[in-house]
Amino acid sequence: MGYRVAIDAMGGDNAPHEIIKGTIQAMQEDPELEIVFVGDEAAITKELTNADFQDTPEIVHTDQTISMDASPKKALKENPDASVAVACRLLHEGKADALVSAGNTGGTVLAAAQNLDMVDGIERSGLAAIYPTARFDRSRPGFALILDVGATLHCTAKQLVHFAFMGNYYVENVLGIESPRIGLLNIGEEETKGGEVLSKTHRYLKECKTLNFIGNVEGKDIPHGVADVIVTDGFVGNVALKMMEGVGDLLKQTGKYAFKKKLSWKIGLAFLASGVKRLKQKTDYSEYGGAPILGFEKLVIKAHGRSNAKAITNAIKVARRSIEKDVSHHISESIVKFNHEHQMDFIEI
Repeated sequence: MGYRVAIDAMGGDNAPHEIIKGTIQAMQEDPELEIVFVGDEAAITKELTNADFQDTPEIVHTDQTISMDASPKKALKENPDASVAVACRLLHEGKADALVSAGNTGGTVLAAAQNLDMVDGIERSGLAAIYPTARFDRSRPGFALILDVGATLHCTAKQLVHFAFMGNYYVENVLGIESPRIGLLNIGEEETKGGEVLSKTHRYLKECKTLNFIGNVEGKDIPHGVADVIVTDGFVGNVALKMMEGVGDLLKQTGKYAFKKKLSWKIGLAFLASGVKRLKQKTDYSEYGGAPILGFEKLVIKAHGRSNAKAITNAIKVARRSIEKDVSHHISESIVKFNHEHQMDFIEI
């Protein structure tokens, strides 16, 4: 059985060179992998030739793209055949099983929404993000999956519960974390915190025996690795993620400043070099490849906009494993069952 992955060759700051390079590496490592490149055929062919790649993967040509800083809605309206949109149509038509794109995040989410069907039982998609945490013991990988971080800004309790199911299956079966701990992002640990939607979500998750729900978690808990899946709406999730990214950038800048400022600080940092190197590896997005957009009929893996070849290779590995585990189908099964059991309860005010 082949695993057919569409690659948005023109998406990302380093496209198409790093995208092609990373894809070639993935193909060389996995003989069952089938690739469909989507983008400018001349540019893709040139990269393949320069890499002396002997195989002839399929290329679907389009000369339309979405820039990284473009307004997604406007860009897709003006470029209906942008590479990410064409790739999503290939998924819908059954010509590919998953998509990897390092392009404009909003454009990728919108292209998926415009061209892909939602899986049965799900109302809204969830854009996930993988964030490194301080849990370094052998039983945990040292990262958490946070969703939603921007696809659905405001959610009902039903939609938040769906995010928990989606994150649970993905983390357990694709990322390999047994019985992942699920936390609901809130302003306090008490069950009644956060208003009606969050308290109602807490009650449903607590009653669900198929999920390892640990209760409410606060923003300060995320970096400490208290949960493997953090459930929140897209507005709060995006704010939390951007805040954590900003703190990470500040720490890097502070380290560079200290290294240049004083000789004693430079010597101290030199002693910490091995630890700093390990920390950098844990926080390097290329290690994780990409994060999923969950809820659609086929899985879309959104790689970081600055992805290098290593990140693309890892993103393709994630996509391949997602196909193997039939993520969308199994998520749908669990959610349809839950909806049926609670169909009279989910009457939103």
